[in-house]
Amino acid sequence: MNNDTLVAISPSRNKGIALVLTGAALWGVSGTAAQYLFQQQGFSPEWLTVIRLLLSGIILLGVAYKNERLQVFEIWKTKQDALQIILFAILGMLAVQYTYFAAIEHGNAATATVLQYLAPALITCYLAIRSKRFPGITVSVAVIIAILGTFYL
Repeated sequence: MNNDTLVAISPSRNKGIALVLTGAALWGVSGTAAQYLFQQQGFSPEWLTVIRLLLSGIILLGVAYKNERLQVFEIWKTKQDALQIILFAILGMLAVQYTYFAAIEHGNAATATVLQYLAPALITCYLAIRSKRFPGITVSVAVIIAILGTFYL
């Protein structure tokens, strides 16, 4: 192997890779942990969703405040920005988290994860209908394969 082809990986890239791998592993464990809490301990998806989002929000705001101080609160100074963040919190994060946990409660973590990974296919179908045009052949084939794969599972 030629030394010219070796690329030094920066420490920040290593840190990024480690964080991505850790995040993916923790996300995978969270579905299984949620299934255990629902089926063995009697927790509800509503309770877990609220606690999870509340604690993660507090942690993220704490880290942001430590690094940026008062700039954390800049988003609340403009009505449009504040409205967008509230809508994202309710229609985005809350809805996604709750439906994922509800799917785990009524089924299992594996099924909920497979259904969650169908979201890009559903978004593609929605955008095709809204824009009144079909996606390209590659995207169409990928969506069909994803839906067929889920059907066979």
